[in-house]
Amino acid sequence: MASKQYDLQPVTSVQRTAAIEHEVMSSLINTTSREALEEQSDDLERWAEKDHSDRTTVTNNLPTSGPGADSGSDRTESGPSSGGPPGAGPGGPPVKRGFFSSHLKQKRILILRGAVVNILIMGFFMMGIISIYWASFYKRNELLRRVKIWIVDADNGSLVGTQFTTYAQQLATELDSVQVEVHDASQYTYDNLLDLVVEESTWGVFYIHDTASSNLLAAFENPATTGAQYNSSEPIEFIYSQARDQLAMGSIVTWVNEVASGFRASFALSALKLASQNYSIDTIISEAPVVITSPVIIEFNDLRPFDSAILMTVTQVGLIFLIIVSFFQFNFFQPTHMIIAQDIKPVHFMIYRLTMSWIAYFFLSLFYSFISLAFQLDFTKKYGHGGFVIFWMLNWLTMVSVGLFLENAVNLCVPIFPPFLGFILILTVIGNIAPAFYSIPLQHHIFRYGYGLPIKNLADATRTIMFNTRNSMGRNVGVIIAWIVLDHLAFPLTMRFFGLRMRKKAMAEAAAKNNAGGPPKH
Repeated sequence: MASKQYDLQPVTSVQRTAAIEHEVMSSLINTTSREALEEQSDDLERWAEKDHSDRTTVTNNLPTSGPGADSGSDRTESGPSSGGPPGAGPGGPPVKRGFFSSHLKQKRILILRGAVVNILIMGFFMMGIISIYWASFYKRNELLRRVKIWIVDADNGSLVGTQFTTYAQQLATELDSVQVEVHDASQYTYDNLLDLVVEESTWGVFYIHDTASSNLLAAFENPATTGAQYNSSEPIEFIYSQARDQLAMGSIVTWVNEVASGFRASFALSALKLASQNYSIDTIISEAPVVITSPVIIEFNDLRPFDSAILMTVTQVGLIFLIIVSFFQFNFFQPTHMIIAQDIKPVHFMIYRLTMSWIAYFFLSLFYSFISLAFQLDFTKKYGHGGFVIFWMLNWLTMVSVGLFLENAVNLCVPIFPPFLGFILILTVIGNIAPAFYSIPLQHHIFRYGYGLPIKNLADATRTIMFNTRNSMGRNVGVIIAWIVLDHLAFPLTMRFFGLRMRKKAMAEAAAKNNAGGPPKH
């Protein structure tokens, strides 16, 4: 009986696979998108698995004897023809061993080496990046020496003005923190001082009214009439703006309270001595005791109060969310971009990507702004009802500037070292918020870089809208637009870099597949 002959080569399957691989690799070379490469690589693996299944089916149907059969040893030996890895049966699963098996010694060494390298890399970048935020708080109390508080004595060096100026200067020297500067009252009007505080020419002003001493002396002379109407909070006024930096002003106001309480006690002794020597002390105590016990109480005049805790959301914490959402836009839209990525010219694809980013950020910034409107934040203090629209437009421009920066970072990081992308996001967040959350004059000089970042300028512009603080809107918008221009100029370059590196990677994988006789491993 003639032996039945079997064709061992699944010619049709091999040819089909080769044609498919050629088509896929051609597509890989022409695409510049990471997601497209990953999707096509998955297709290649699925086609290769189908081809392997076809080969396995033919091999398993081979006879066990006869001219067309392999030897038993050939069929049970592991390798490409058996469909299984070393140590496995024909087409069977790989042998599983214990983690401490001697066969896995080299792999354990590789794992240990990789773990050490990864931990060192992550630790290095963590210390380098997160330290930026820690540094923004470093020695803040010592940096209060940079705060200058003005003393403007309109009392012309009379009793109250002279004693307060001497006491404040002495205390500033002893505490070595906030410093005081005496300014000539003839150079300013009261309204002018209010404007200077709002425009941040000074952190605050002790204004000694021109009637401070005369009203006190009049109360001593006529305790029954003038003394009964005497207001202890009128002589000295501390003018400041809490909304400039609510945290820094907390420290400054603490110092001012110390000055106020100390001077109140000190000047009470002086007033008692003066009254007992020149006036009827018994009459004063009976008719107007406040003139002796509390002759001067410093009044606090907060021109721009930070009057709601929810305002922290738009001036500080909310800025972090804005950066993160800007990054999410890129991830969410990648599958959408891939629908047309391979069907249009590269230049058109770049224009499409930029246009879609502008449109997406336009609506995302609107949703972000609506949150503040829903919680009844007041946008009318500076620009009336147009304040909300300005707030929205600022958020839109900032999202575009930050989002495109992160897209450029993705184009650079993914082909080189994708895990580093997470640290790029952290660096973007911390690098922006460290100089934006707190006043740069009260930080180390290195944080002056914040004046050139979009988030710091958004924070300043938001304070202008919400509190009517110093108006630097022109500079703020200019810096944000400058970042947008730089992002647009860099985008074609980073896209080209991404395309070239991914094309080179695809060609290397194709060459490795051809050399190994199978599809590249991922």
